[in-house]
Amino acid sequence: MPSFTTPAIVIRRADYGDYDRMITLFSPELGRVEAIARGCRRPKSQLMNAAEPFTSGEFQLFTHRERNSLEQCQISDSYYELRSDYDRLRHGVYWLKLLDTAILPDTPAPELFIVTLRALAHLNYGELPPELVTFAFECHFMRLMGLSPRMDACVRCGKPLDGDACFDADTGGAVCLDCAASRRETMYGAVPRMSNGARRILLKTPRTQFDKFQLLFERPEWPEAARLMRSHVNLRMHMEKFAPPLYEK
Repeated sequence: MPSFTTPAIVIRRADYGDYDRMITLFSPELGRVEAIARGCRRPKSQLMNAAEPFTSGEFQLFTHRERNSLEQCQISDSYYELRSDYDRLRHGVYWLKLLDTAILPDTPAPELFIVTLRALAHLNYGELPPELVTFAFECHFMRLMGLSPRMDACVRCGKPLDGDACFDADTGGAVCLDCAASRRETMYGAVPRMSNGARRILLKTPRTQFDKFQLLFERPEWPEAARLMRSHVNLRMHMEKFAPPLYEK
């Protein structure tokens, strides 16, 4: 029975039988890993906390007949504060849903793994609005999926942009004002106007180090940028029913 160890985050769980639990792990080198945590629901089980969503650490598993079983885990963080705050928990669950949709078996995603750990640390320990942390996570997530909206030029005519524009979630980015005047209505209604400040935030945030995103809170346009990004994420990832509320002052 081959055994292996990998750093991972628990992104999903499901009760199995009387005392077991099926868990889905996100490993930076292995991608999606399914495993069974046997007996973890017993009161004195050493695997109880390791089989909870958000838990990160070093997971030791062994494989028998193509099924992975969790043997032990050295927990790095369980993000306890996040679990006790409903608002932040709702945002974190949304992130796990995004990861659950995107992570594939045997598909390494080390950069997304690091971004997720940093985002969880900010959500759990930070003082910024969870809506801002989620916006930053969405921007990085969509970039790493190859789905960032285009913000440097019009997605219709290719004209470079340096000012106000419109945002077309349907087409996937900014539309210059000339093209927007003749653009058909999208499935979300009329193509919304976008300030130059929001456009620049959407252009820069996906490539800004996650630890510096708190500077966005000083920019009054970030809620506008977050609203536009959410329409883009919903259209491509179909997360409407899981998405947390947007920021309201």
